[in-house]
Amino acid sequence: MQPVTILGLAVFLGVLLLRARHAPKPQLRNWKQWRGTAKVLLAAIVVWLVVSFNLQHLERSISGEPQTEPSTWERVIRTLADWGI
Repeated sequence: MQPVTILGLAVFLGVLLLRARHAPKPQLRNWKQWRGTAKVLLAAIVVWLVVSFNLQHLERSISGEPQTEPSTWERVIRTLADWGI
């Protein structure tokens, strides 16, 4: 992964954290809501990884660099993308 991708994720998460700190305190949430929020965040991270790896491979293809053996993470993400997740 390129540093600009990690930097973008860090800025995004930082902004979310700042907004959460300054938001009015909500009432206590139940476990069902927490589980739903966790699922949405996990899905967003998986989508981000799929897009990131696909763009990385596209960049390599366009630049003409020789294809290297995919890493374990790349194989996992490729499998998730093939499943349609």
